[in-house]
Formats: sequence, structure tokens, C-alpha cells
Amino acid sequence: MESKTPQEDFPAIGTVENPAIFSDGSDLLLSYDIAPVAGGGVAILKFSDVIHFEQNPMNVKGLGHAKYPTKAWDFTEVYGSERTTKWKALSPRFWTISFNDVTVEIVFSKVQIVQETRRAVGPSAALVGFLATQ
Repeated sequence: MESKTPQEDFPAIGTVENPAIFSDGSDLLLSYDIAPVAGGGVAILKFSDVIHFEQNPMNVKGLGHAKYPTKAWDFTEVYGSERTTKWKALSPRFWTISFNDVTVEIVFSKVQIVQETRRAVGPSAALVGFLATQ
């Protein structure tokens, strides 16, 4: 199994807040705290054509025991995992994303940033506000 930093350039993950997640069964929205060194605020990512996702209660101290490569407070793209070989015809991508007390694993086809704000609002409030405008 191999891992790399994804080609996408999203704002750095903050080290305090955990994410807010909403899934409609096909797409997944992930709202997270942006690190102060990256300007602070909240970013919301939209993952499209989600095949699988998990939210695990693994904090950054336990990442050495993770089943898949995961960097603390970062996005990691994993290659050569059974998570993607099973769905090979769909050319999926597999990411692990680490937050302070939660690790997210997601298999999907496309990801994009749909909102970025510098306002001092938590990930949950930002996600609810975003969903209210859709």
C-alpha cells in the first residue's frame, strides 16, 4: 500500500475542532476548521459518487495503529488498498483525513471545495448554513 498527499490544494486542517459531515447516500459534505496559519475559518468539501465512508474515533495519537496510512491533521490519498480494488471499474479514489479526535476514510470519484469562509463559526454551524442555502 502506498500513500501520498492528494493533488488538490485545500486549506490546512485546524487542530482543535472535529468535522461536521452530511451524506445523502451519493454525495458527502465535510465541513472542517481551517488552521490559523492558513487564515482560519471553515472549509466545506463536497465528495461526489461516494462508494464508502467511515468516521472512526481515532485521535492523532493513535494514528500509528491505523489500518491505512494517515497523516495527523492532513489529507492522505491511499493507493493499492482493497477499498478501491473492489470498485476498480469506477476508478475511485481513497482518502484518509485526520482530525483531532476523529479519522475519516472515504472512497469517492470527485472532490471539490464548495465553500470557504474566514468567519469565526464552527464546522457544524457552517454546514447547516450551507445546507440551508441549497
